Amino acid sequence: MKTGFLTIAAVTGLALAGCGGERSALPIPTATPQAASAPAGTVAADALVGRWGLAAYHRDTDKGRTEAEARRQCSNPYVVAKGPGGGVMMHLADEAQVSELVIKGGPGGKNYLGPQGPAPALEDREILSVSENSMTLRWMNEETAKRYGTMVYVRCGGR
Repeated sequence: MKTGFLTIAAVTGLALAGCGGERSALPIPTATPQAASAPAGTVAADALVGRWGLAAYHRDTDKGRTEAEARRQCSNPYVVAKGPGGGVMMHLADEAQVSELVIKGGPGGKNYLGPQGPAPALEDREILSVSENSMTLRWMNEETAKRYGTMVYVRCGGR
C-alpha cells in the first residue's frame, strides 16, 4: 500500500512540476497592446492653426462666392488652436465643445482631419485643399455633409 501511495504521489508531483514548467515557458505580458494609430497625414497641424473666416457650400459652382463670404466672416473668426497632443482644437459635427483632432493619412494618399483612429471615419473631414491662406474640408458622413456642406476657411489677417 505504501508503494502504491508513493508511486501516485511521485506521478502527481511530476505532473504538477511539468505544468509549472509549461506555464513558466509562456511569455508574461508586460503591457496591454495599444490600439493601432492611423498613419500620419502629409499636412502639418500648424498649417491649420489660426483665425479663419468660415462659410460653406453645397454645389461646386458656389465655391468662389463662398470664399468671398468666408472672408467677410473674419469679423467673427473661427479660431483653430494647437492641441496639447500635437493636433488641433476644433469642433466635431453637432458638438458644442472643441476636441483635439489629428491629421491622418488614408487610402490613395488623402488627408483627413478627425479623432484618433483609422481614416476615413464618419467623424472625419477630408482635407480637399490647404494653403497658407485657405483650406477646404468635406465631411465624410453623408448626412453631416448634407447639413453643413463643404467648409471653406479663409485665413484672417495674421496667425
